[in-house]
Amino acid sequence: MPPPPLTCVFGVNIGLQGYEKMLNKVYQGIEGLKLDVSNWLVYLRGEVDPIIFIKKLYKARSYVELFRIDYGYEENPQGTRRPNSHFMRCCFELNTSDASWYKRIIGALKTIQGVSFTIDAQPTMGYPMAYLCGNIEIGVLMKMLVKTGIELSAMEYGVEYKDANLNPPPKKLEAPPTNNGTETQPAKDTAPEVVSTLTKHQVKYKKPRGFRRFCC
Repeated sequence: MPPPPLTCVFGVNIGLQGYEKMLNKVYQGIEGLKLDVSNWLVYLRGEVDPIIFIKKLYKARSYVELFRIDYGYEENPQGTRRPNSHFMRCCFELNTSDASWYKRIIGALKTIQGVSFTIDAQPTMGYPMAYLCGNIEIGVLMKMLVKTGIELSAMEYGVEYKDANLNPPPKKLEAPPTNNGTETQPAKDTAPEVVSTLTKHQVKYKKPRGFRRFCC
């Protein structure tokens, strides 16, 4: 059975010198690489170890702005990816502005077998979220949570897909308008921001500035 594909959407900061070289490093090692570039957004798809790919994105963090990663979601997973009695699904907040976010994800991926996951780094409302599912023994799961510092928002253990609240949001991401082909940057006093509606934390997440369109 061929490995599941990984898809990713990210913005590119073409204002930084050397961004082409950094993008080349991100693309290297991806089998069956497919790219779709629309304005300043890059849509990527191919077969790659997700741990290696996440490490690359972290190294390129000054050049790219992560929007979303999807890996391994299939309707009928087979072989090592097939759910067993240790099947687990969970979701948790993932603040990608924290430099250690990638360590938490990698720590989880190294422990969960047959993993599938989604990272929704730019949600329409609320906080950035990670959605994971796979097979893991309960004792190993508890140790992983302590080691990585992951605080689960919700979890199901030993059951198959049934709770819609644990499913990742659908892919709904469109490129921004072209502004008639002219390159512009958002004014500092009008930078879009997303405010969480949750009462637990009153934190404002502002979209990073300085990212312009990748191509006209």
